Amino acid sequence: RRIATLTSQQREPTHRSPTARYALPGGLMAIAKTIEPDQDHTHPVVELRVRATPDQLSVLRALAATVAIHEDFDLDSIADIKLAMDEICTQLIVRATPDALLVCRLQFLDRTLRVDVSSTTSSVDSLGERSFAWHVLNALTDSLDLKQEPDPSTAGFVTTMEFTKVKNGLGL
Repeated sequence: RRIATLTSQQREPTHRSPTARYALPGGLMAIAKTIEPDQDHTHPVVELRVRATPDQLSVLRALAATVAIHEDFDLDSIADIKLAMDEICTQLIVRATPDALLVCRLQFLDRTLRVDVSSTTSSVDSLGERSFAWHVLNALTDSLDLKQEPDPSTAGFVTTMEFTKVKNGLGL
């Protein structure tokens, strides 16, 4: 049985709603949990954990598009966000260790969507400012960052790629 977890989190949750199960294409079950906003109006983080396999890319693109649509990004920005999510996830999937998870976090704050995607990779990688993928991502996003740290529980590295996209247009 394959399970993906979809959560909406905050720093200090005050209320948890019931858990719901949803059927996804391909026989996956998603467990959705939400946490209501705190009194200080912190912005929630949407987090999705899936297997680091190519068949998960459509789910990840859909998640990114849904958050961008919900935050009222223009159509060009939504397309850029979907393509950037796809490219980052693809880069991490091809470098992921067997049975690794892909952890995607999205947060909208101050007219900026921040997306970070992490996975365990087998080695320190050369994916950086000289690669074609980096140039594509740089064109699609407003900022881009790559971090790699040794993973003490495996022989691999925790690799995190992060991008931001600023909302354009007039906020009405």
